[in-house]
Amino acid sequence: MIKINYFYSPEKESEINLEIWKSFIDSGEEGQRIYKEHKNDTYEIQLSEVTEVEEGGLPAIVEEILTVSGMGALPILVVNNKVYKYGSFSLIDAIEDVLDIGLSIQVEEE
Repeated sequence: MIKINYFYSPEKESEINLEIWKSFIDSGEEGQRIYKEHKNDTYEIQLSEVTEVEEGGLPAIVEEILTVSGMGALPILVVNNKVYKYGSFSLIDAIEDVLDIGLSIQVEEE
């Protein structure tokens, strides 16, 4: 089981990143079945909004980064209870690496 926690600021998070996570979460049991069939593993994703550094209830490793670096450290990607990336990073590259899959997104221009 790959446990993924994504801590982000609702004020600063990009809509595209949230849509990427939503697509995984919305795939539900079917997405899990396909992933398990191809990778012989499962994943769990939890998204957490962080609105202030001293919010409390956050994992110690996340609180430590926020205490040292402030809200600018967000987003923070934690995989299997270890900080994988934080600050500015490509979410697509991180997910591809963590789950060992390829991602392709399409963005409609307005």
